[in-house]
Order: sequence, then C-alpha cells, then structure tokens
Amino acid sequence: MRRLEGKVAIVTGAADGPKAALGSVFAQALAAEGAKVVVADVKDCGSVAAAIVAKNGVAHPLTVDVRDEGSVAAMMAETEKTFGRLDILVNNAAVGSNTPPIAVEDIPIALWDDIMAVNIRGTFLCTRAAIPLMRRNSYGKIVNLGSATMLNGFSHRLHYVASKGAIAAMTRSLAKELGVYGIRVNTLVPGLVMNESVAAGLAGKPGTREAVRNARSIKADLFAEQLLGTLIYLASPESDAVTGQYHIVDNGQDFT
Repeated sequence: MRRLEGKVAIVTGAADGPKAALGSVFAQALAAEGAKVVVADVKDCGSVAAAIVAKNGVAHPLTVDVRDEGSVAAMMAETEKTFGRLDILVNNAAVGSNTPPIAVEDIPIALWDDIMAVNIRGTFLCTRAAIPLMRRNSYGKIVNLGSATMLNGFSHRLHYVASKGAIAAMTRSLAKELGVYGIRVNTLVPGLVMNESVAAGLAGKPGTREAVRNARSIKADLFAEQLLGTLIYLASPESDAVTGQYHIVDNGQDFT
C-alpha cells in the first residue's frame, strides 16, 4: 500500500518551470504515494496536474495568491468541496532565493515587504486556514519549507534569510499550539538545490558551484528529487511522533 493512500494534500508554489521546480516535484511525489493533491500557485498549475493524472494520480489545479486572505480561504473551500478533507499542507510558496546580492542598507522597503508577504504571511495564512479542516479529523501534517541559509546566515541577502529564519520559529510555536489537535508541524530545510535557473545564475560566477560542492560532506550538487524521501516521511504516518523539528537535507553542509 502506498504511504499516503486516502490522504489529501495541498502544495503551494507548485507551478512548473525552472524557478518553481520544488513544488512541482513535491506535488508529483505526494500523488505517486497515493495522495489526492491540490496543486496551487499564483501561476497556472495545469501542466503539473496533467502530469499527475497521466500517471493515474489525482490532482486539482488551483490559482492562489498566498499573500491574500480571501484567495487562501477560497483554496481551502475548494479543497474541501473537491476532496472532502485536508491531511497535508506543504507551505512551499516562496520568493527571494534568487534575488541579486544587496547590502542591508540598500534593501528597498518594497522588496523587503514583498518577500515577507509571500514567505511569512503566506505561510501564516495557509496554515491558519488549514487548521479547521485538519482539526475536524484530529490529524494533520504541515511541512514548511526552510533554507540552509537560516542556519548559517548568508551575506547580502538579509531579507530572504530573515524570512526563512521566521519559518523555523513559526514551526516551533505552531507545533506546541497545534499538537493538542493532532496536527504535526515540521520544517524541511534544503541546501542549495540545483535546477535550470540556479545553474544559469552560477554559470557567470566561476568556481562558485564547485565551492558549494566542496563545502559539503558529500561533494555533489543537490537536486529536488533528493528531498522527496524526507518530504514523504514528514507527510506520512511514519513521522507521527515528530513535530516542531527542522530536517536538513543538504549533502552535509559545513556550517562552521
């Protein structure tokens, strides 16, 4: 039996494309394990849902702006109408990981606010809206997406690093508050994940890709597919005794 058979999941930030590869891969992996998946993004998710259906999975594409309370509420209402329940929420939608380096004193307030709106308010709004559906069944799994930058800091990207640091703090607090309802909350923390967009960005910085590899115990690139074992574990009953934790998947990054 597949590990998520009978479960219903929402994955935000799940449109396809070089900058949104994580959510797309996550949604397809959850579906392959038997979950019915709401594939949600501010961009069109039709191709991701179609890919799931082509492999005999169940998917429902939705357009959602995680920054907007009404849009998030509509996503939850549509999930309940379509599938009748919600068991898993993957708060993957985020921006800012590929923003150009910028000194803290030069960060525009508008850019700061944009990143916080998606990465923090979006996670908050989706989580808050999911609670009533999960509480109804006294069970739920919330997986927030962090970043290795929240653990070791990262110069000239304070806006993004701060937003991901908030995710770790939110996970801890939510786990304590929601455990009484049977809702588990954890953070999946990837290192730099290689994809088309990242590779293109590093191409003009000789030696950078090699330096990233060499700072790892396993001196290799990290790909989205390598996060899936941890994601499925956190979404499945196998991790029912785990909450409030962050789980690092980064080929053994050296944080010293």
